[in-house]
This record gives sequence, C-alpha cells and structure tokens, in this order.
Amino acid sequence: MSITSPIPVLRSSSGTVLQFDGDALVLRRKAEEVRIPLLAIRRIRSEGRAVAVELTAPAGTAPSVHRVEDVSEAAVTLFTDAVNAALPMRAEEAETVDGSTMVTARTLTESPQERRKRRRKIWALAVGLSFFALALAVGIHGEWTIALQTLLVGPFGAGIIAFGAMAADNVYRKWYLPRYGITVEAHRVGDTHVLGGRFGTYVYTDLHGVSRVAHHRSSATTVQVAYHRAKPHLVTVCESRSTTAGDAVLAVVLLLFGLGVEGVAITVAIAAFLGMYPGY
Repeated sequence: MSITSPIPVLRSSSGTVLQFDGDALVLRRKAEEVRIPLLAIRRIRSEGRAVAVELTAPAGTAPSVHRVEDVSEAAVTLFTDAVNAALPMRAEEAETVDGSTMVTARTLTESPQERRKRRRKIWALAVGLSFFALALAVGIHGEWTIALQTLLVGPFGAGIIAFGAMAADNVYRKWYLPRYGITVEAHRVGDTHVLGGRFGTYVYTDLHGVSRVAHHRSSATTVQVAYHRAKPHLVTVCESRSTTAGDAVLAVVLLLFGLGVEGVAITVAIAAFLGMYPGY
C-alpha cells in the first residue's frame, strides 16, 4: 500500500508562508493574507529556492504571479508537483478568465492579547539583556562571583516586579470597571488550568454581540463581570471590597519586594565594578 506524503508548507526566512488549503492556496505575509483559489491558478513553477504561482489570464495579457523566495528547494519541488496535480482540468475551448479577479486578500491585525504578549516579550528581552551586560561588565572587571549573582538575582527581581505590576493592574480594573464600565452576567462553560491552578471559564456577551471569555477561581454557575465600554476585552470579575483590598496589599508587597531585590542586585554589582564591594 502506498503512503501519500502531505503537501509541505513553504515558509521563507522572512516569515512569509504559502500553504495548500483544500480548494485554494493561502499566502500569508506579516500584515496580509491572500487566498488564491485553485481555479485561478494556471500552474505552479519551481525556481530553485523560490516558487511562483502563475494565475490564469485571457489571451494576449500578462498573467499575475505571486512569488515566495528563500524557501527549502526540496519542499518547493514537492509542493509544485502536488499542487499542479491538484489543479482542476480545463477544457481547451473554454475562455480563460483573469485569475487575479478571483483572489481575495485581507489585512491581518494583532489582537489585544497578541499585542500584550509581544510587549511582555520585548520587556523581558530588554531586562535580560540589561542584566547580562551589567554582569558581563562586572565579570570583566574580575568579580565573576558577583557577576553570576547579578545574572541570577536581577531577572528574578524583575520577574517579581512584573507580577506585582500585573497584580496592581488587576486591582485597578477591579476598582475602575465596576464603576465606569458595563456589568453583565457571565455563564460558566468549563474549566481551565493556569500556572497550576484551576479556574472556571465564563462567557459574557458585549454590546456588539460578541461572546468573550473571562477566567475566575470559582465554582459558581454564573458570576458578574464588568468590561470596558470601548475595549470589551478588558474585563474583571466583580468581587467584594475585602477581596480587592487583599489583592491590593499583595500587589504592594510584590512591588516593594521586587524593587528591594533589584536595588540590592544593582547596588552590589555597581559596587563590585567600582571596587568598593566589602571584602574585595
């Protein structure tokens, strides 16, 4: 029995992706997604480490071509053979249509969650590189023990500060949204696990009729949530004042502890670099 290999996904070094999707090819760039129906394709050409998707065109006109470069040459060969074999048969006497009129494109935008994740990654990278540079400078100065401590303790303190900032943001939402946002009832639809903890998954519907998700450590069937009128993805579960006060205390403790750890790590590193660390 023969085994049919799946059609490979072509991915360039710049992040452009071309893949087979049933009755069409999907070309995805950083900010755009182009869907090319197989009916609009005349043929696929392999050009070494590049692939060209040539569209159909009426006689006497130049066909439109979509190219993806800098991809695996072996994958290009497999891709072109498989897609050309999947193209629909056309009668020779049939009038050739302009394939570009059948192509659709849409702009890709980051969701608020994706933007938030990207910002966190950038901050984490910046903090890590900063402490690496500081530790390297201290080590080159001859204090490798302090350099190692700086490299370990610095990011740890930054992580504590980050958790404190998230807790503070959560407290602000709990104060702001119930007062100035829109409060609705959310219904439990299941459970999810976050950082080893079990949270209930609740669904609410915003003013535009879009169903959105909120997570809360609760076993209740329904909870009240408040969301921002202009940014419905910003949501908090309405809780008692005592719970909010406890969360505020925790946020302050985390921030102060993290700032203390950072202050000690940076002070010791600078003192060691200047030759003023006790015992050296």
